[in-house]
Amino acid sequence: MNKLAVLLVLVGVAACGGKKGGSTTPPPTEESTKPDNSGTGGEPMVSADQMEEIQKMFQRKGNAVSRCLSMVVDNKELPKNSRGKVTVEVTISPSGKPENVKIIKSTLESKPLHDCVLERVKEIGFPAVPNTYPTTYTYAFEAM
Repeated sequence: MNKLAVLLVLVGVAACGGKKGGSTTPPPTEESTKPDNSGTGGEPMVSADQMEEIQKMFQRKGNAVSRCLSMVVDNKELPKNSRGKVTVEVTISPSGKPENVKIIKSTLESKPLHDCVLERVKEIGFPAVPNTYPTTYTYAFEAM
């Protein structure tokens, strides 16, 4: 009987997660279960739809950006079989203008290629956002 009582206590402790004492976390209220859609300082964040539109804008500029590699290969600054990736970092202003555009990673070392990519990205008209929005995008290149 004593072993059975110990076994029941162990099962009870295991079922409760083995925690001692009560919970210090208050039960969720309607306010605490709402998603937090604010950035630092209580400013509204970029919505999922806006983030998706920003990614689409990068993609739409893909053909113009890919011509940068063609130009560099035609100028014999990179070999004909060049392939790689270039990652840009951009801060999008509330008006949708790209600011602080820079290359943060590249497997293709070519200043003319990087300059061309930066110029093409600076031409993108992004959607307006509630506050500045830093983001990155990677373009893949393959010369034929």
